[in-house]
Parts: sequence; C-alpha cells; structure tokens
Amino acid sequence: MSSQEQELFGNLFAPHKRRDFIKRAAALGLTGSALTAFLEACGSSSSTGSSNSTANVNMAGPIDIQTLTSKAKTEGSLQAIGIPPEWANYKDILAGYAAKYVPVDYKAEAEFSSAQEVEVFKNSKHHPHGDIGDVGFKWGPVVIQQGLVTPYKHANWNDIPDNLKDPNGNWCTEYWGAQAFVINTDIVKNPPTSFADLLTNNYKNMVGIDGDPRQANDALIAVYSAALAKSGGLDDIQPGIDFFAALKKKGNFTPARSSIANMTKGEVAIGIMWDYLGLGFRDSLAGKPNLKVVIPSDGSIAGPYISMVNKTAPHPFAARAWIEYIFSDEGQLSYLKGYAHPARYQKLAAAGKVPADLATKLPSADQYTKVKFVTDISKLTAASNAVTSNWQSQVLGQ
Repeated sequence: MSSQEQELFGNLFAPHKRRDFIKRAAALGLTGSALTAFLEACGSSSSTGSSNSTANVNMAGPIDIQTLTSKAKTEGSLQAIGIPPEWANYKDILAGYAAKYVPVDYKAEAEFSSAQEVEVFKNSKHHPHGDIGDVGFKWGPVVIQQGLVTPYKHANWNDIPDNLKDPNGNWCTEYWGAQAFVINTDIVKNPPTSFADLLTNNYKNMVGIDGDPRQANDALIAVYSAALAKSGGLDDIQPGIDFFAALKKKGNFTPARSSIANMTKGEVAIGIMWDYLGLGFRDSLAGKPNLKVVIPSDGSIAGPYISMVNKTAPHPFAARAWIEYIFSDEGQLSYLKGYAHPARYQKLAAAGKVPADLATKLPSADQYTKVKFVTDISKLTAASNAVTSNWQSQVLGQ
C-alpha cells in the first residue's frame, strides 16, 4: 500500500470521521461494492497503473479506439453519474457502451440532479469516484472554475457548433431538448397549448415541473420558458417566477415532481419538462395513461446538456471511451431514438444517416419554430441566481 493509500485508508475509517463519511457516502450513493473495490485496491500488492499508464497518450484527445478499448478493459468499469436509463434513451446507450467497452456502475446516482453530479466530482478530489457526468449547460463554467473536469476533444469535435462546446475541450453538448407540456389526456379533457392557458383554465393541483429549479436544470428552464412566454424576452427570469407564484395562488401548481411515476398515478396531470422525456413516457406507458406532448406556443426554451470527464476519474480511459461512444454515429442516433435532439443531427442528416421513422416520431416541426436557445452563460447564471434567491419566498412560501 502506498503512503497516499495509507493516508486515504486512515482518514476513511478513523473513528472521528466515520459518521461524517457514512453521511457523505449515502449522499453520493456510494455502494458497498464500490467500497469493496477500494479495499481490494488498497490491499493488493499489484497495481494496474503500469498497464494503464497515460505516458505517450494524448489524454486531451482524440485517442484511437483500439487504445481506448484496451485500456478501458484493463480498468474494468465506468462510474457514470447522472445517467438515468429512462432519460434520453440512456438505457440503450448504456447497453451499447457496455457491449463495446466495460460494464457501467451507476445505481442510485443515475437520478442525481446536475448540482448533485457536480458535488460528486467535488468530493472526488479527496476520494476518487465518478468518471463522467451529464449536466445542464449552465454548469459548464462552474466545473471549469472549480477545477473539476479535464479536457477531451473527441473524434467528431468539429461537427459540434462552437457555441455548444468549450473551446478548450472541457465540456461538449451531446444533445438538447425543448420545454414541452406532457399532458395526461385521461384526466385533462381541455389540454393547454400555452402557458397562458395554464393560468386561465381550471387545472387544480395538476401542473408540475421536473424537480426543484434551484437544483434541477430541467425545472429551471421550465421557469425560464414561462418568463419568455410572459415577457417575450430572455434577459430576466423574474416574470417566470411571478408566473409560478400566480399558478400556485390559483391552486393549479403542485410541488409533486413530473416523474413518470407521478404522471402514471395522476399526481401530476400536466408536466412541464423536456420534450424527449415526455415522448419517452408516452411510448413506455402505451396508453396507460394516454399522454400528449405539446410545445407551448408562447414560450419554449431549448436546453443543451453537456458531457464532462472528472479530473480525478478513477477510470480515465473508460471515461474517454464513453465520450467517443456518445458522439459516434451510433451514440448520437441512440439519443434520437429517445427523442433527444443529438448535437450532430445536421451532420448525420446531411449524410443520410437519420432513419425517416425516427424523424417522424417527433412533434411536428412547426411546433418548434418559436423555440429559443440560451447559450449565453451570463444570462443562464443570472436566471439561476434569481431563482435561488426568490423561489422559496415568492413561490413555495405562499
């Protein structure tokens, strides 16, 4: 055992640290198997370091697939953070990656919000854990500023628009979605088509968003979309906060999350969330209940999600293999099968690689004509700060 491992081992199990560590491990979803792997690594007289040496390999990429495959298999697994199987067809993407490279360990961490993913990377500085993450666009500058990520430019880097990637390779958009209404038409007999409809009709305790907008990017962009609907602009999210305050005062807003479970039970009859989630819910529920997905006519913001590699990733080659896979033709088309809009869509379409049946399953193109992108990080940061400051007092506190 190296001196560094001895120090880590001692800190991990020192009596005065045990309770704090257990709390931290539970918060991170750290599993027994992960601890076992750590103990085995500490107790072993051998090391995989020599076979996995980064010497003579340009870790900033791209790395050839043969090298990635060999070294990833030596590492043995990938720790994926915030990659839920029901989100953007990650079930198939995870299976596709595992078939080519190594098994994926994610478990409860799959449901982490963007903020929780960043926290895992933060804690990894002390106890290496978590190889890759998938977070909302606004977190790009945060993870760079906090020194949590390492650059990697994949083989298809030039296909990604400049405004959807960090020029130094620290993160890259892999897909995007647009805010939509996901409506349980078994309950809602007069489906809304705009944010204005949500206030003018009686949808008592029916309207929910996908989590807490102070933490979850999907929910934040729902509030931002409401602001766009009310004010017509993207410079101020406060009209969106005001909208949800009014929606709650009217009795239409429910604090229940617009998860597939809550929508199935009818606890949320109108979910405001990414279009690809709603379309996936629609298919998986197969009419039990019936769901309709509508892009609101008066305001919808597109939200890019970005991939990142943990600076202290315990499996650095498996992490980079993941990046190569999700930006490959196979990976990008897998996002489209889950109704997410892949970042390389235009390139794939131009090359005739997009199956017609996939393109036709999305809502009609005319519904997306008013969808707006917000890639100005300063605006996203200002919006996030405003929600953090005002959501509790102005919406939940009423």
